[in-house]
Amino acid sequence: MKHTALPFIAAALLLAACGTAPKHPKTHAARTQTARTPAPKTIRISHIGRTVGGQELMLHSLDLVGTPYRWGGSSDTGFDCSGMVQYVYKNAIGVNLPRSSRDMAAASRTISPRELQSGDLVFFNTSGRGISHVGLYLGGGKFLHAPRSGSTVQTESLSTPYYAKRLVKAGTFF
Repeated sequence: MKHTALPFIAAALLLAACGTAPKHPKTHAARTQTARTPAPKTIRISHIGRTVGGQELMLHSLDLVGTPYRWGGSSDTGFDCSGMVQYVYKNAIGVNLPRSSRDMAAASRTISPRELQSGDLVFFNTSGRGISHVGLYLGGGKFLHAPRSGSTVQTESLSTPYYAKRLVKAGTFF
């Protein structure tokens, strides 16, 4: 009877050895925290006024309506939300913005949604994990964005229930 239990014990040990390692070992987590990039510095645009800059941004951005959404895209062949905003700021007024919506939010000056002007940015929590989406405010309660895979760059109203509930920040670089 003692010898018949041996194969079961050996099998149990082998199965236990095949278990997966923890997803975040302590040593890896410690290295990740020290390797994180610092928060972006606040960006202030001073070479062009807010009204003129906003008009330039709006004019350049409207040419992108209908451009396909492409995850990670930052050219006129396809955009994700932050790639579109980054592209417009660079090509319209020569300003380099951070690449992610979260970093753009950190680098912008918070304003009240009532203070939004053309060219300002609107930030949303669409993932349930903080800022995950950005759009370019056009004026009149409308913004331009690249919403999701399978769609195109399009205008949207801030009063659309989906976006109204998820708006977490209005920001400006002016």
